[in-house]
Amino acid sequence: MLKYILFLSLGLVITVTSFSQVQVQKPKPKLDSSQTRIFWDEWYKLEWSDFQSEESAGKGVAAQSSIGLPYSFISDGEGTLKMYINVCFIKNESWSKEDKQNNVLLQHEQLHFDIAELFRRMIVRELLNAKMDKDNYKEVAEKIINKYWNVKYRAMQDKYDKETNFSKTIREQINWNKFVKQELINYKDFTFNEIEINLIHFD
Repeated sequence: MLKYILFLSLGLVITVTSFSQVQVQKPKPKLDSSQTRIFWDEWYKLEWSDFQSEESAGKGVAAQSSIGLPYSFISDGEGTLKMYINVCFIKNESWSKEDKQNNVLLQHEQLHFDIAELFRRMIVRELLNAKMDKDNYKEVAEKIINKYWNVKYRAMQDKYDKETNFSKTIREQINWNKFVKQELINYKDFTFNEIEINLIHFD
């Protein structure tokens, strides 16, 4: 299950041993300053210890991931706009029922996070292709973000939960794993978190 959050900020924002053995260090999560948000990273996979909120006893689901899209604008006043955009897993708002924890369910929750990253890349692509100027950049950017994050993203997440029955339909879970993996590859040219947009046009 998934909880959707949107953030907006306008402003500035293998170890080799002596025995010739190679020890692969476990990837660490990329955290914000509060240590409560994990930024998406292809090398880090969620663990049950990342689900740190108290479980919601009234809900008939085994886990809930809270995922946000923090973004910000910075304009230099001369016609160049910088945008910073991420997706993050919010540890202190995400929870799981301990007696329901298993690897399949954890992969299901990880894929919610991966789908969020996929739509972040879609947003980056649309922002780079959009025509903005000094007067309309905020309106245009927020329209794109609303279309992809608040509409299309939510629709896909709901479809994912429905088709996999919250991870219980294994074949569908495998199909979704493959689909999202390929889509992330398809959008590999839009992985950057900082983009620069020219607001001055001479045509």
